[in-house]
Amino acid sequence: MPVKEGLLAGGGLLAALAASTCCVLPLSFGAAGVGGAWLSTLTVLAPYQLAFRLIAIALLGAGFWLVYSRRAGSAVACATVPTRRTTKTLLWAGAIMMTLVLTSGWWERFVA
Repeated sequence: MPVKEGLLAGGGLLAALAASTCCVLPLSFGAAGVGGAWLSTLTVLAPYQLAFRLIAIALLGAGFWLVYSRRAGSAVACATVPTRRTTKTLLWAGAIMMTLVLTSGWWERFVA
């Protein structure tokens, strides 16, 4: 996995996770039956939610652009195929998580 793609994929996934800590993560834990007083401490990051969302979208967008904008004529060594699969998996996991975060206002009333 080239360094740029790996950093963007991992950074996008971490930023998406950070964006979900104040709203989506506590609801997910509650829906799964995991609860406790410690869930209330996750709201500390709420003021930074917009920044985390913007960073996650930028990193995921750049990661998708680097991974999927390769020209057809560029030769790719066989040894890089599994690592590109890992990068794509991380990118899609971050994209799914960000979709959940960005649509949480709509679906959280059905969960809570």
